[in-house]
Parts: sequence; structure tokens; C-alpha cells
Amino acid sequence: MKRSITLFYLLICSLSFGQVIDQELPEVKVTDNLTTVIKVIRLEDRISILKRAAILELQAEDVGQLLQKMEGVQVKSYGGLGGMKTISVRGIGGQHTQLIIDGFAVSQDQSGQINLGQIQTENVESVFMLSGKSSFYLSPASSFAAGNVLSISTFENTFSNVKNEVRLTQKIGSFGQTDSYLGYKHSTDKWFFAASGKYRMANGEYPFSVRNGSNFYEGVRSNNQYQDANGVFSISRNFNKGGKAFISYRTCYSDQELPGAVILYNDNSAQTLSQLSHRIQGSYSFQLNQIRLHTFAMATISNMEYADSSYLNAAGGMFSQYFNKSLNTGVNAFYSTGNGWQYSGGTEQQMSLLESTMISVNSPIRQHNFSFVSVKHLGRIFRATAQLSAQYVLDYSSINQSEEFHVNPFVQLETKEYGKRENLEFYTFYRNSFRMPSFNELYYNNIGNLDLIPEKANQFAIGAQHKRIKGILNVRSKLNLYYNLVANKIIAVPTKNLFIWSMQNVGKVQVLGFDFSTDIYLKFSDKSFVNSIINYTYQSVIDLTDKTSPTYRHQVAYLPVHSGNWDISYHYKKHGIRSSIYANSLRYSLNENTLGNKVDGFILVDLSVFTSFIIKKHELRLQLSCKNILNTSYAHVRYYVMPGRNYLLSLNYALRY
Repeated sequence: MKRSITLFYLLICSLSFGQVIDQELPEVKVTDNLTTVIKVIRLEDRISILKRAAILELQAEDVGQLLQKMEGVQVKSYGGLGGMKTISVRGIGGQHTQLIIDGFAVSQDQSGQINLGQIQTENVESVFMLSGKSSFYLSPASSFAAGNVLSISTFENTFSNVKNEVRLTQKIGSFGQTDSYLGYKHSTDKWFFAASGKYRMANGEYPFSVRNGSNFYEGVRSNNQYQDANGVFSISRNFNKGGKAFISYRTCYSDQELPGAVILYNDNSAQTLSQLSHRIQGSYSFQLNQIRLHTFAMATISNMEYADSSYLNAAGGMFSQYFNKSLNTGVNAFYSTGNGWQYSGGTEQQMSLLESTMISVNSPIRQHNFSFVSVKHLGRIFRATAQLSAQYVLDYSSINQSEEFHVNPFVQLETKEYGKRENLEFYTFYRNSFRMPSFNELYYNNIGNLDLIPEKANQFAIGAQHKRIKGILNVRSKLNLYYNLVANKIIAVPTKNLFIWSMQNVGKVQVLGFDFSTDIYLKFSDKSFVNSIINYTYQSVIDLTDKTSPTYRHQVAYLPVHSGNWDISYHYKKHGIRSSIYANSLRYSLNENTLGNKVDGFILVDLSVFTSFIIKKHELRLQLSCKNILNTSYAHVRYYVMPGRNYLLSLNYALRY
């Protein structure tokens, strides 16, 4: 029976179709002026997006810091530069969010989440989050099945209007931080070539103070040195009749000390972690009669080494290695009737292999297949989308084999925009997604649980957007209300004692929330304007697992009920100043919301000044930022203290000819 279901599913995969937004994605040609907002791709307004101008002004060290500026997104950070950063979106864990970089799915079956603290920002053209929207037809099938999609577009995969372009970025900051990036791009009507490299380091020895009850403890962060290096090479060729071939190679190396939690009277740590990854990816897009086709493949090899010289055992320490290998292949298709109906779809096959002495089995392998069918109708008043995705997962190792088959529906109804100067639109959607247990959750020694089943999430939402474009004042506002249910939530629970934990399906979580954002643009003259962006997120994420449990109807650990941002910038010619405020309410370190588990809320204020100069084909941009200007003592995760007041000076140079 299982084999029959598998065969039927594979046949469906070979014939499936998917979804594209109603705004067609054109061939991207970008004029990259560092002082202007860059529109990398055409997007619907209600998508949360950060473009290059805002990314430059924010001076974030990594993508994790950028996502703090998006409504509905919560970032869990374990430190400053190089510290691990993961996210939840609208109260749902980051394992339900698919990361897409330049159109390719990036995943991590070992831990289940990508460390966003290791994704650089110097080459990023745009970052956007899709919550309740269908992905683009060029994206892999896994992005259509995911609960949310985080998409990143980079300098090395973006055509330019100029033939040659050079970028140089140099940063110098507090705590020994130095950051160097060099990129080159050559573009013609038919050929595209790009290469870049980056190196950054920091000693991470920042002072801190931490409160334990009514007492404060001060010290300097130790065992916190960090360095990494990245390299990218890509080449693309445009053919007649819309054909395009692309191939890229990426490598990343990092070596860091792991400072651990700072607990009163004990902040010693001696752990280190080094990682090396290689990724090669390619795609080919072409037109076949009235159907657009996009094929792609990606192979990744990564190695991670963890060492702890302070671990007490007969060997005098702990040393472990993890080897990951993965292969992704897929094809997408898109067809439009020309009278308001669009059909699109695709299939994607992912294979992952993990080798390590720290897991309970030998070389577990995961085969994960995604497929979907979808249709969209663009009516005079409404836009309707119906999508059905299916996932088949086969896990096998030296001691077990398991199969999973799930169907994930998505439906959405939207009103169309009306009016050029002022309009109002509404939408509503339902989406179902699930995420597999990671290899660590299944197989890690003394912790893994082979009986884990996938975590499922159901999302319901309604929203509205208002735009007003009149005279010198432009205003865009968005309001989203959502209700999510997570079943079979995978959590770690204590077993023998507080130091021996196990992964179990014991959780049921309810998410009730809303987020609001407004973007105000006020133009004083052709030379000056003010831009203000405000967003607020309310999330009640409560545990409904067991009515007799002390955590019943308590807020889930590390998710604040309230969070928000207020950014305001003033621009005069090529000069400007920007203030950025980020706030989080109190959270709890465990699901039991007691005073002893409370993690204080915080407000962070950043201030930056910037200027730029253009001399013929050369452009120079300088920016000085003071981050955490109030020197606030805070932590996203209890006892993982974050940097106080710190400074960052950056130089951006561009040559176009």
C-alpha cells in the first residue's frame, strides 16, 4: 500500500503546477545608486520588504538584525557579531519558514534552522518576507509548501544597466570589529559575470551588566572571538526567446568561540565552533510554446567541528564533527490564458545525508519531495488563489525507516487596488504547513526521539492596506490580524533531571495576534524629505497542551507579547541622519510564566549620520552609527547578554563604467 501511494505521488509530482503573483517578474535591470531606494523586483505593497537604501542606513551586521525591523517577526539572538540568530514568524517557529537566496532553497536538516547571524548584508539587494502569499514561479516548490518564505536577492545575481560595476565596503567598529567586502560585476545584454569576497572579525570582548533578582553583576564578555570569510562566483547567459542559464558557486568559512550563558559567579566558557560549506547551484529558464519553464539544481557540502576543552571526561575534553551533504533538483512551470486565469506549478526533490559520531545512528538519509498545483483568477474586483501542495518524506538509517505524506492547502481572496492617489484593499487567507523533526531532534545522543511526528501549523488571517499619494505627502498603512494553531509541537522536556532532556510531541499552541505598520514620506522640496516607518506587533502565543499543566494558557518561552519599531530619517541632498528605535516587552525563559523565569523587556535606540559624494563614475558613501546609544543592558535569551553602546564606521565605494 505504501509503495502504491509513493508511486501515485511521484506521478502527480511529474505533472504538477503551481502559483505566481499577478505582477509578472521582468528581467531585472538595476541602477544601483547608493543614495536611492532600489527596486530589485516588482512586489505587491503589502509584502514586508527592505531594499538596499534602507539596508545601508541600518548598518546591520547580518540578516538576523535586519529582520528585527519587520512586523510579525521575532528574532532570538544569542550574542552580537556572529552570535546565532533564529526567528519565529507570527508566533510560528522558524522551521516553518523557507529561506530562499537568489531563487534557491537553503535548508539545514541537521538543526532544522539556518543561523541568520552568518548571512552577510554587504551584497544584499533586498530582503522580503512572504506571510500568506504564494511564492514566485521561479522559486522552488518547497517555498510554496512553507508556512512563510524569507527571500534574499544579492548583488551577485542581479543584472545592472552599466557594463562594469565594482563595490568596496570597509567597516571598523567597537570590540575589535573589522569587515571588508569587495565585489565585481560585468553585465551585457547576453552575458553576466560576478565575483565577490568578504572577511570580518571581532574579539567580542564587550562589557555587560546582568541582573539576577535584585542584584547586578558586571563583567566583560569572554570567549567571544569571531571570524568568517565568504566567496561567491556566478555567471549567466541570456538566449533568444527568453532563455537564460545561470550557475553560481558559494563558499563560507567561520571560526568562533562560544561564550555561553553568563550566570552569576560563573561566566566561564571554553567551547569553539568552526564551519566550512561549499555550494554550487545552477538553473535554466526558457519558453516552450505558451508555457514558461524553469529548472534548477543545487549541491551543498558542509562540515562543522565543535570542541570543548573544559568538558570533564577521561579524554580531557570533547570534540565532535558533523558532515552534511544535500542535493536539490526541481522544475517549475507557468501558463497564462490571457483572460485572467493563471496556472503554474513545479516539483522539487531534496536529499540530505548526515554523518557524525554524536548521533545514535549511522548516516541518516532524508528524501523530501515537494509538489503543488495552483490556479489564480484575476477578476475585475477580486483576485482568487487556490493551491494544493503535497510532501512525501522518506527517512532511513541503520536502525529505522519512516515515511510521511502530507497535503497542504492554501486559499486566498484579495480585492484589487483602485485609484492612483488613494486606494484601499483587503485580503483573507488560510494556509496549512508542517515541518519534519530535524536530525538532531531524532538522533542526537541522549536527547533524540525516533518516535517524533511532524509539527503541523494552520494559519488564518485577514488584512487591509491603505495608500494615499497626494502632493508632498505619501502614506501607506497595513493591518494584519491572524489566528494560528500549532499541533504536535516539538519541544524539549526534562526527563531524569534538569540536565537530561528529551524531544517530545507534547505541545499544542494557539497564536492570536495582529501587526500594524505605516510608512510616511513627506517631501519638503526636490532636495529634502523625511521618511518615517512605524510598526507594532501584538502576539498572544499560549500553551494549550494540558489543562492540568502549570504552563496551561501561559505565553510560550521567549516570545514577547508586544514589540515594535520606529525609524525616522531626514535627507538633504546626499546627506542625512537616521534614528532607529526597537522595543520588546518582557518575556519568559520557560513556558511557565513565573517571576523567576522573567526576562526583562528593553528599548534600543540607534543613531546614524551619513553622506555621499559622486564624482563622475565614482561614488563614495560614509556613515557613522552609534548603536544602543542609551547603553541599555539587555538579552534576547536569558543570560546571553548583548553589547552595550557601540560604534560602527562604514565606507562604501562604487565604480560604474
